[in-house]
Amino acid sequence: MKTVNSMYSLVVKNMLGLGLVAMLFVTSCQQNAEEPDTLNETAIEADAVAEADFDEVDEITDNIMGYSDGSLGGRVADQDVDERVACATITHDKEAKTITIDFGDGCTGPYGVTRSGIIFITYTGARFVPGSKWTITFQDFYIDGRHIEGTRTVENVSASADDYPKFHVTLVGGKVTWPDETFATREVDRYRVWVRASNPLNDEMHILEGSTANGVNRDGVTYSSTVLTNLIFKRTCRASNKARIPVQGTKEVIIDGTSYVIDFGDGECDSIITITSEGRTVTVDLSQIGN
Repeated sequence: MKTVNSMYSLVVKNMLGLGLVAMLFVTSCQQNAEEPDTLNETAIEADAVAEADFDEVDEITDNIMGYSDGSLGGRVADQDVDERVACATITHDKEAKTITIDFGDGCTGPYGVTRSGIIFITYTGARFVPGSKWTITFQDFYIDGRHIEGTRTVENVSASADDYPKFHVTLVGGKVTWPDETFATREVDRYRVWVRASNPLNDEMHILEGSTANGVNRDGVTYSSTVLTNLIFKRTCRASNKARIPVQGTKEVIIDGTSYVIDFGDGECDSIITITSEGRTVTVDLSQIGN
């Protein structure tokens, strides 16, 4: 089976967050045309948006936690400031150990994304201290009109402060509702390790073997995914890897009982992945995305 074209790859990129790349595998093997099924494309992109919304909340809160607890350790990095909260009101109650990020009735940040409502963070200690924990909840929180719900919990489970920080991340009751009242649900249970370098540009993030996610997509289709071998994200690869996907590792995705394995490569900064199911393999090159 040949490498799919750039338009096809764009759809793959849009759904990598949930691992629903498998749906394109089915389309490519069962249809003669290279272009994806329109209905599948719409559903897949919607699911990827839902995953990206929760990932964005993680990034924002992680940056705010780092700024608030001073745990950046003197490193000069773009984590020091998050432009996405520039128009929000941030309140830090150190005594109550709560942080409130209030976007009000709506404010527009970078790339024209509008956020409204409130993100609440409650915590028990500085994020890099083993045993610390923070919980993220929402009040009428929207991203570009999508209603975000659920409880995200992050716990530092590192053996010691000398180790690379290891976090246990869970999402319970995750739900994204679109303006037309369609919705997608998501539950997550994953472990991630932040491999920090003296130069932040060399940092890596590892999603560990055994991490899982499951839910129901916007079309009512159930899915689950399990990391088979650690997924490795290299910050240095972002410039060349336009899809910002892992550059190493594998995961299994099960959609309506059918299993697919996605292989992200051997660590090279490329955008090539392979998808295997029932003895068939398709290779996808994402290098031309965005050109």
